[in-house]
Amino acid sequence: MLTILLCTMGACQGSKYHRAEAGMGYAGIDVSHHQKAIDWAKVACDSNVTFVYVKATEGATVTDSCYDHNIQCASNEGLKVGSYHFFSPFSTVDAQFANFHAALQRHHQDLIPMIDVEVSGSLSRSQLIDSVTRLASLIEEFYKRKPMIYSMMDFYNSMLAPQLNSYPLYIGRYSTAKPQIKWNGRCTMWQFSEDGIVTGINERVDLATFNKGKSLKDIEL
Repeated sequence: MLTILLCTMGACQGSKYHRAEAGMGYAGIDVSHHQKAIDWAKVACDSNVTFVYVKATEGATVTDSCYDHNIQCASNEGLKVGSYHFFSPFSTVDAQFANFHAALQRHHQDLIPMIDVEVSGSLSRSQLIDSVTRLASLIEEFYKRKPMIYSMMDFYNSMLAPQLNSYPLYIGRYSTAKPQIKWNGRCTMWQFSEDGIVTGINERVDLATFNKGKSLKDIEL
């Protein structure tokens, strides 16, 4: 059975979000097929959502099942959109870049590409750093901007710092305490919750905010 997802219009009803920790504000979200069908017209009514990162690909062969729908509909609603690739330690870097690039070519991009690094598999620390650096270099060569690197704080500090500290960093730490990056690293984005509630999205969604001194212009292409 062929299922067609349509970009739907909805009335602005205001958005809310679950504050995983009190007093937190958000500037953007990231989504994938895990959020299922999204009403982007309603999401666009939320003035807090200044950007959206959409999962595009994973490894050498996987394209997220909701990528085309999500990025096209979010862009149609006037949201600033970017794409991310989930790094796999089980595929070659060149094949992963080819997969990511093929998906991105189909859609307009407002934001620098992002690499999501959360697992190392059988790779050593030095092998993981070499692989992520190689992928980042291929992306930078084509898009003329350094990509953003996403990771959870503890994983980043143990497996990627300080060699990746020169890249824009999107760091997850679900706390009221900002991420602390080893060797004087500083993140551009802080993902502070995985339990966000945004009108138009029926599943919980990741929420992020800019680090002090950073803004949308720092991640725009």
